[in-house]
Amino acid sequence: MSELSKIKRNNDILYSDITGDIATKLLEVINGKLENREKARILNEIISLSGFATISKGANGKLQTVTKKFETIKDTDPEYNDNLNAAKSLNNIGYDVYMIPKLSGSKSPDFILVKGSKAYLYELKTIYGVSSLENRLEAGFLQADRLVLNMVGNIDSRYVADTIKDFYLRHKYIKEIKVLLGGKPIDVYYDDIVKKNFTKKFMNK
Repeated sequence: MSELSKIKRNNDILYSDITGDIATKLLEVINGKLENREKARILNEIISLSGFATISKGANGKLQTVTKKFETIKDTDPEYNDNLNAAKSLNNIGYDVYMIPKLSGSKSPDFILVKGSKAYLYELKTIYGVSSLENRLEAGFLQADRLVLNMVGNIDSRYVADTIKDFYLRHKYIKEIKVLLGGKPIDVYYDDIVKKNFTKKFMNK
């Protein structure tokens, strides 16, 4: 029985200190030139390892620590609340969320997200205003080919749509941008942005 099978995965956010086998396997995915199927296989193996501990939702809807063998990001780290808030939103829309810390010597992503049988690496960028959007996108693609943008500032939806479209056109190997606005997801793929009505549809969402 794997360690993962002992953990209730629904409505859980998991995290790890990423040591030992987990770090080795994760770096293999981040730095290696692997086929998508092989990446998915390794990620599923990673989340079954015992380095992850569970943070569960309490009756009042707040996250409560059930097991805290390890820490990823210290509670005092400026990124901790950004990561945790985005993890809550992603968890609420049906993802199992595995928070991962920065790996020494590597630009490691922030999350492994799992929905159904699919597991992927995502980099989170919290956007407090549209002025930071372009720079945050450029920084994010250096860490993962799937991005989560958690929009928490004053947002001009047309500017967001146009900036994402321009970014995709310059970086066609980006596989997905998941925009969170008020906790609700807008999934954007390359096939979406090349359609004539992309901006209008995005603004409507």
